[in-house]
Amino acid sequence: MSFLKRICANHFFNLLIILQAVVSLSACTAFICCETKTENQSLELWLDSAVPCLLNKYNVPGAAMSIIRDGELVYSKGWGVKRIGKGAQINEQTIFPAASLTKPVFAYGAMKLVRDGRLDLDRSLSDYLDVPYIQGDDRLQKITARMVLSHTTGFPNWRPGRWTGSPKPLTIQFEPGTNFRYSGEGYNYLQLVVENITDQQLDIYMKDAVLNPLGMYDSYFVWDEALESVIAIPHNRWGRAVDRWQWRPEKPEAAGTLFTTILDYARFMSAMLSTKCAFNSESIQRLSAYDLEKMLRPQIELDNQLAWSLGWGLREHEKEWAFWQWGDNPGFKHFAVGSRSHQFALIVFTNGQNGKRVYQDIIEAILNVKLNN
Repeated sequence: MSFLKRICANHFFNLLIILQAVVSLSACTAFICCETKTENQSLELWLDSAVPCLLNKYNVPGAAMSIIRDGELVYSKGWGVKRIGKGAQINEQTIFPAASLTKPVFAYGAMKLVRDGRLDLDRSLSDYLDVPYIQGDDRLQKITARMVLSHTTGFPNWRPGRWTGSPKPLTIQFEPGTNFRYSGEGYNYLQLVVENITDQQLDIYMKDAVLNPLGMYDSYFVWDEALESVIAIPHNRWGRAVDRWQWRPEKPEAAGTLFTTILDYARFMSAMLSTKCAFNSESIQRLSAYDLEKMLRPQIELDNQLAWSLGWGLREHEKEWAFWQWGDNPGFKHFAVGSRSHQFALIVFTNGQNGKRVYQDIIEAILNVKLNN
């Protein structure tokens, strides 16, 4: 029995329920009915037939997926195309904008500074900077790296007007450390601290501290012209390419400018699972089991099963935690989930606005669960 077939019986992953309030959809519509995986069917064969069908059904041009077990890659493949109508196939070397899947990678880099005694999780971030991040609010002094990584700073996701080109003043919306609110703005605040501590721009620090040591040689925190020929292009909900897509950041952002391949992100997930040396990585540069346990410890509970750690969402099942995060940019929908206790991780990337529906159906088939509404 193959590994992929065995893991389908692992009901541990009931914990994936409502990770993003994803709506559970049938594999059939009035127009397209994709093959449902049967109990005894090889998962590899099912994926080869079902994933192209799911891409067609949901108007998503392409997807890539990797599975890691015991720190090792056991499955990795791409389907579909980078740009509709062009024919360039998605494979393991195709670059995707990782969107918010950048955040756990940055958190890993921040935890290396914590490990080395250069960053204190509970010290005011204002102590590390000469100029305050915002003016006129004494509560800024209370915000720490722990709060940033667990989304409890009190900041909104982004300051008003960020995406219109007319940013307005950022405000703290509740007492830091008392509540949860997902915030990319908080991550960019911590980025300034990391850059000040290391005296390096974030992309340089992350390359030296995380990407290269983990063998993520095809990953970047800023746009590189070399990406033009290998990157997946975003597509709208009708499956049409976004021709005016100009997202080519010249400056790194901790909250979301990672460009990476499915293989490279699998290397990162391997490092989250295990401290031993895995494919193309340097074990001496990885976080220790102690550091990983600290990183994945619940910091704030959202309900009796859902919490947030330092860089990851958490879901509890049978007194164990799985870690997870989505990537959600216009035209790109990704998901990653893992469990250290089970030494298992799964990542799915897509380049379509409806990609959430694709990765949901894939996850349901692989993990033998249904995601609740």
